[in-house]
Amino acid sequence: MPNVSERLPERIREIAAGQVERLAAVVAGLSDSDLVAPTLCSGWLAAHLLMHMRLGLAEHALSFAEPAASGDVIDRDYVSYWRDWPPATEPVTYAQARFHWANGSAYATADGLRQHFADTARQAAAMSRNAPAGAFLLQGHVMDADDILAMWTTEWVIHQLDLTARLPGERLGPRRDALTLALRTLDELTGSPARPPAWDPATYLLKGTGRAALSDADRTFLGERADAFPAFG
Repeated sequence: MPNVSERLPERIREIAAGQVERLAAVVAGLSDSDLVAPTLCSGWLAAHLLMHMRLGLAEHALSFAEPAASGDVIDRDYVSYWRDWPPATEPVTYAQARFHWANGSAYATADGLRQHFADTARQAAAMSRNAPAGAFLLQGHVMDADDILAMWTTEWVIHQLDLTARLPGERLGPRRDALTLALRTLDELTGSPARPPAWDPATYLLKGTGRAALSDADRTFLGERADAFPAFG
């Protein structure tokens, strides 16, 4: 049986770049009032989530800066990476939220925040399209380049849902191919692609990451597999 990484799409570089660009398009369309709307991330308004994502995009752009040495062994793929990020079990505290509050308030204007986000997203998208092959050191682990790109793609799909879930009106959704990859990640983490018929892809991701709770009907359908929810935070 092939390992998880061997089942990644051949176009992972374009998928990763395209999802960053989709997220950037959503952010470019945010009004000043949208930036103070609530999100699905506890303690964060939209501006705070943008700060978190901008820092992540900067790390995304630097993901291939440190090639692994010849003796380094790959120890994470795009699924097992998330096992290091279990769902939160305690409420978010002031100390945890304050960093992004403070960074968000450093921008004198909403335009400044949107522009800085756009610049960082453009760098991350370009690096995704031109990512070298091979293994790289990232966050204390060794990962293949394709797995790194797939991991970041899942991150941006979920945060796009976090950002838009409570905004008024219709907003762009994640790219379909990026959404499929995020769903596959959750399938692997929970042990099966089976899910209640009433769940659309966004519902599955929100329940799978703890943004939404399982109902009694969900638990009945999932059976023992319900214990795998949420799979990561």
